Amino acid sequence: MAFQEVWAKSVCRPMEQLVDVEQEYPGEVEFIYMPACVPLSRCSGCCGDENLECQATLERNITLQVMRIHPMISMHHVELTFVEHQSCECRARQKLLNDKSLLFFHSSGESIRNRPRRRKHKKTANGCGKCQFSQNKINLH
Repeated sequence: MAFQEVWAKSVCRPMEQLVDVEQEYPGEVEFIYMPACVPLSRCSGCCGDENLECQATLERNITLQVMRIHPMISMHHVELTFVEHQSCECRARQKLLNDKSLLFFHSSGESIRNRPRRRKHKKTANGCGKCQFSQNKINLH
């Protein structure tokens, strides 16, 4: 794949991602949804500066039909509304805490700022955690 194509595919833009229904509707834990994940356009991509992140600049609501299962009680189709991202841009990261409160210390006394960072797990069109797990059977023997 040529550089220009790689670059075009990596920039901040809306991309289809599989999103866990329970993540979007956390208050409805008594139900099981089929499918467990739904395809939504969400902002993703690289900004080229760690102080910037890919954020939505325009959103819209989309209604999708899924099966809602209340175990041992009922099962029926319902329409759920989700937010999709229509356009994105690289913007300054939102600081949740002031800089002084960001300096935490480990039990050893060393600042966690100096420790290596873990990579964030990104969901892709290939699957979300639940969908991927159900597709790949695990042999425990």
